[in-house]
Amino acid sequence: MRTLSKYKWEWFRLNGAWSALFWSYIAILLLLIVIGSLLYWRAKDVVEISVEHTNSAMLGQLRELADGQLQMIEQLEQQVASHPKLMQLMRSKVPLTDKDQYAMIEVADDLKRYKQLTPFIYDYYIYLPKIGTLLGPGVKTTPDILFGQVDRFEGLTAQDWMSRFQDGYHFRTFDPSLRASSSFGEERHILGYMQTLPLVDRSKQLATLFIMINDEQLGSMFKGLAEAGKGQIYIVDADNRIISATTDTRAELPFSYSDMTGDQGKLSAKRGGEDTVISYATSSVYGWKYVLEVPRTVFLAEVNEVRSWALLLFVLAAFSGAVVSGYLAFRNYRPIRDLVTAVSGNGAGVFSAGKQGPIEYELIHTSIQSARLTESELRARLSHQTPIIRIHFLSRFIRGYAEPHELLEQSLQFMGIQFVSDLFAIMLIDVEDMSAYASGNDEKERLFVNFVISNIASDLANERHIAYTTELDQGRVALLINICEADAVQDSSGLASITDQLDEVLRQRFRLRVAIGVSSLVRDRHHIGEAFRDALKRLDENRKSHAGPIETGELPDQIPAYYFPLDIEQQLTNYVKSGEEEKTEQLLDALYTDHDAGEGSKSLIISYFLMHLSSTLFRIVQTTPRVEPDLALRLLRNQGDSIADTHRQFLELKADYRIVCRHWKEGRSDQGSRMLDTIQRIVQERFGQNMLSVGLIADELGITQPYLSSFYKKATGRTILEFIAEVRLREAKRLLSETEATVAQIALVVGYSNDIGFIRFFQET
Repeated sequence: MRTLSKYKWEWFRLNGAWSALFWSYIAILLLLIVIGSLLYWRAKDVVEISVEHTNSAMLGQLRELADGQLQMIEQLEQQVASHPKLMQLMRSKVPLTDKDQYAMIEVADDLKRYKQLTPFIYDYYIYLPKIGTLLGPGVKTTPDILFGQVDRFEGLTAQDWMSRFQDGYHFRTFDPSLRASSSFGEERHILGYMQTLPLVDRSKQLATLFIMINDEQLGSMFKGLAEAGKGQIYIVDADNRIISATTDTRAELPFSYSDMTGDQGKLSAKRGGEDTVISYATSSVYGWKYVLEVPRTVFLAEVNEVRSWALLLFVLAAFSGAVVSGYLAFRNYRPIRDLVTAVSGNGAGVFSAGKQGPIEYELIHTSIQSARLTESELRARLSHQTPIIRIHFLSRFIRGYAEPHELLEQSLQFMGIQFVSDLFAIMLIDVEDMSAYASGNDEKERLFVNFVISNIASDLANERHIAYTTELDQGRVALLINICEADAVQDSSGLASITDQLDEVLRQRFRLRVAIGVSSLVRDRHHIGEAFRDALKRLDENRKSHAGPIETGELPDQIPAYYFPLDIEQQLTNYVKSGEEEKTEQLLDALYTDHDAGEGSKSLIISYFLMHLSSTLFRIVQTTPRVEPDLALRLLRNQGDSIADTHRQFLELKADYRIVCRHWKEGRSDQGSRMLDTIQRIVQERFGQNMLSVGLIADELGITQPYLSSFYKKATGRTILEFIAEVRLREAKRLLSETEATVAQIALVVGYSNDIGFIRFFQET
């Protein structure tokens, strides 16, 4: 009876599942009907947006191709205008001297070198009105010969051309759609380009550069794009003239240049009673508009195709839904059994004796509640990591390595850091002797001593100011002091008082002998690195004063001080690679002043310092883009120079540092910098995608993964994966501090498939 009762109960539950799945199928069917209806009405907009994106991409490609050719015109213009013999010819008058005649021949021969610059340019000439001569590539002729016999333009005589050349100042003037025929009867379409010379003085109109642009060559560049877009492409200038087009019919456009605002966009127009869609992009060279005109019927044809596919999908979905629903109704409990087994961790039966209903949902409900408690615990653990993040930030900030975004108020608030003014000082504390306090010198005792020093120093500084402590790599305690504005007048004496009290407490109570270095005040948080260098110097001086004078008497002179620690060398390297020329010079001058204090043995010290400085620059030069090889060779040769004129050597080194700084700074505006900006833009826009990787970025840019990784490493000093992690970490910090989202939700937002991987990453960083 008990077995029969069990089977009856399971059959009852199976019938209940049938009912639930039946109504689920009906609901899904109704949903598909609604979606299909909406799809039909929205298909038009969806397809238009898709075609618009395609047209924008094609126009972007056209702009790159055409602008590249147009830049060739500018290049030719600059080469011709800067010819050294041209100014002499522009000022010549008839009768010409032998020197002028020879100069004409030289200029004509030199113009042949630019002839093969691009097939886009058919031919070009320089018109010299004072002597009535036209100079071309290897040609010296007159307007009558050129425009009357060689190239005859429809409706324009040689006199007309001479009038045009001398009719006011021409600044990149275009004459579109000129029909010309050669002496052999060959007809072609030409775009005329005129530029008055010289370029530097518009008041003097001494010559005119005339370039004949091959309109057919220009049209062939984007004819394929027009066919792919199923429309016509036009190039329109600011005067609403059609410079070039893929159609021979040059009818009046149904839109104007002023209608096309912005760098790119879309508008609607009518041509011959038919609706058309206009997509456009703006040239970066002459401000022309590259326009793609497509009939709206193209869009409607694709809408009908989408509608047919929607109806077909609806029928298939209705049929397959009925089949799947029946299958799922028969096999309804297998997923639940698997889920319960996975949650419980064993293969126990689905039902419990004596129960009046299923227990699966109770188990799942209990598991979800447990998961929520675990999430709360993980979030609390994450909040406990905030002090570690703050210590890591303070360590880099004090050295001057903090990124600008880390100094924003919201980033500082997340780490529990608050500044009350823009006046800062750095205090560095080193333990010189703790033998009287601790029995040994192991790591635990040292950490405890640093803990004691950090607490006492911060308590003393916080009485009047805001102070944050951290431990640097060498076991050195660093104190960042934010001076209150009310005590700005007494800041020097106040810091000295803090130093004296700290030294007295550590000596009397804890029998610790320490060296303390306090920097001068800086008035900007971005100059903390300068304060750190000053504190290092003061710390070194304090340590030497504790050491006392040399008592042996064996050495005739005291060994002079040398001060160029690794922290300062790294700071100098960062300034150079950031292109900060002013900060680099300031740091070099300060270091040179520290070592240039006399003759004798100190001259040896400054010579050694200059050799060290030269070695640092030599290492930087190895990774500097587009640097002259002579600079590296000169740095190597200078290693063996005498120490007779150290000041001259320093000035030469400083000049070399300026050169390298400018290379790094100028490198940010070249093609590599544009690709670097593109990489960073892709990461900042797509960091929330779980599939974001080096391979995806390389495919987006059309380059290989090894080249992309090598390029980014050389340009920034870190890998792309590190940059992706930094962007995700920064966004996660912001969401944690500004929103109430859970850790799991934030993990999905910043590109992690689950919160476990995100929490592991957050703890590691």
